[in-house]
Amino acid sequence: MVSLRHRLYWKAPPFVKNWLASWNARNLDAERYGPEREEILRQIAEHDQWSAAQFVEYQRRELRELVRHAARNVPYYRRLFADRGIDPERIEGPEDLVHLPILEKQTLRADPVSLVDERLDRKKLVVGHTSGTTGTPVVLYRSVWLNSSIFAYFDARCHEIEGMCRRRNRSMSVGVHLVTHPARTKPPFWVHNRRWRQLYMSSCHLAPRYLDAYVEEIRTFQPEYIEGYPSCIYAIASHIVENGLEPIPVKACFCTAETLFDHHRRAIREAFCCRTCNQYGCGETVVFAAECKEGSMHLSPEVGIVEVVDDDDRPVEPGQVGQLVCTSLVNKVQPLIRYRVGDTGSLGTGPCGCGSPLPLLGQIGGRIDDVVVTRDGRRIGRLDPVFKDVQGIVEAQIVQNDYDRFVMRIVPGKDYTDADGRTAVSNLSRRVGDADIRVELVDRVERTSSGKFKAVICNLPRERASRDAEQGA
Repeated sequence: MVSLRHRLYWKAPPFVKNWLASWNARNLDAERYGPEREEILRQIAEHDQWSAAQFVEYQRRELRELVRHAARNVPYYRRLFADRGIDPERIEGPEDLVHLPILEKQTLRADPVSLVDERLDRKKLVVGHTSGTTGTPVVLYRSVWLNSSIFAYFDARCHEIEGMCRRRNRSMSVGVHLVTHPARTKPPFWVHNRRWRQLYMSSCHLAPRYLDAYVEEIRTFQPEYIEGYPSCIYAIASHIVENGLEPIPVKACFCTAETLFDHHRRAIREAFCCRTCNQYGCGETVVFAAECKEGSMHLSPEVGIVEVVDDDDRPVEPGQVGQLVCTSLVNKVQPLIRYRVGDTGSLGTGPCGCGSPLPLLGQIGGRIDDVVVTRDGRRIGRLDPVFKDVQGIVEAQIVQNDYDRFVMRIVPGKDYTDADGRTAVSNLSRRVGDADIRVELVDRVERTSSGKFKAVICNLPRERASRDAEQGA
């Protein structure tokens, strides 16, 4: 069910929505951009002068401290080490991680509190949620320091590569937040967060009939950089290119959360006259990588240690694709050691031409989900937030069989109730509009040959969707 807060927000006039967006940013400033951030940025700047050997030693030192901290203060690891006879004093460096079991997302989902430092007052922590590429909801606990770290690394190791900084430079963002009612049929489909100098645009209204309005608003706002989901930015960029509209020059485009394809880059470069920068991370704060000017993805070693393993959980050589298993070094609040993130990828080889000593992340996979298509041509991707805050679901998959017919395959947890299914259906309806959404309880969501499953499957032929959108069906 849609909350009263959302209903009141959606009914508010645009100037009230803008005020509320700026007010919300003011409240978030303390946990993202407080004094902790300046200290973290200072540390990052100092580390940027290090050699590759210094980063290796840093990871060894931080890992030793993390494992000993987890053994003393985190109930899950205290029990695990005792049950498995693991001596935390014997973990001296990343090479010893193979002696520890892999932490599965299901374990974190089932009992997130057991992985939190028991000395902390959870009421004072920031609670977040992520469902990742598998649609599995996870509860995350963060301190102000950790939240500040996330945004500091993003600015210092991603935005700053192109000379940009959030809040300092005007930005246009398009992402997951429902900034206006999905059923709205006329502009504005966006809000202005004046505190952060940000134009935040809906990802749920990118239909051909509305794209001229999007383009005009961006042209009026004149952002210095763009960020968001590549499929959403591409929808706007391709509209500019295919209709021969005048480009809108910006200084950079930063993509996140979805796979960035070459055709995305080409359209964005032509429409916005800028380079597209990719980045990779996850809500669990176990890994962060960003693209340099040479096109390489550089890991931030301070954030976490990245392993790549095969289907039998054995380490593979750099350059070889496998499953990503990550250990967070920056997160002492809810330590995740050898956490299987649910994506595939590889470690890079050789030094980068940009001269940075930061290690390389090679290929990234596992984020190629389908998008659902509405009758008016909107393409809505990254639907994992549909399952946020729904604790009774182990994993789920959304299948679209027609514009207004969906099947939601749900693997129920022990605490699952019909209310959980109704909440997930309501969350999906808010994004796709009126539709027949059927919940199907299953024991397991079918996997692909690679052992993973797609969180979203669209069974609409692409040519039909394109034809109907053009005809305004």
